[in-house]
Amino acid sequence: MNYKIKYKLTADQADKLIEKYYEGFTSVEEERQLKAFLAQADLPERFKAEQAIFGYFETKQSKPSFSIRPYLRWAGVAVIIFVIGLGAQIFKQQNLSDYAYVNGVKITDKQTVRCVAEKTMKEISKDTDGKSQKLDAKEMMRQQLSTFSE
Repeated sequence: MNYKIKYKLTADQADKLIEKYYEGFTSVEEERQLKAFLAQADLPERFKAEQAIFGYFETKQSKPSFSIRPYLRWAGVAVIIFVIGLGAQIFKQQNLSDYAYVNGVKITDKQTVRCVAEKTMKEISKDTDGKSQKLDAKEMMRQQLSTFSE
């Protein structure tokens, strides 16, 4: 069995690897060792520039995190608002019905209401002499409303 033994770089070895890195001759493993060395918190002052460079590359390579959780919250709020609106609309439609009051009696049958309205329209369109007269739409509507409101 082969085990990889990770060893800590000394400052001299790190200097040589940094020089080799700038020349472009480091291997992937050597760059990992150099990155691990520069990730230490208690480095001498002479390695601060390289630490900043490797730190920059490290943040640049990391992928931005994306969380769907805030979007799920807003989607949940939108669904709740939609359901409340839909429920209110359905409730409103169920409570609506066609009806008319004729002589103080509420009539809900559409056919009966239509017959009463047609009969009233015929009565309105005739004047007192029994002759038919032409009424404009506004006048007819006003007369019809006054008839139904009595």
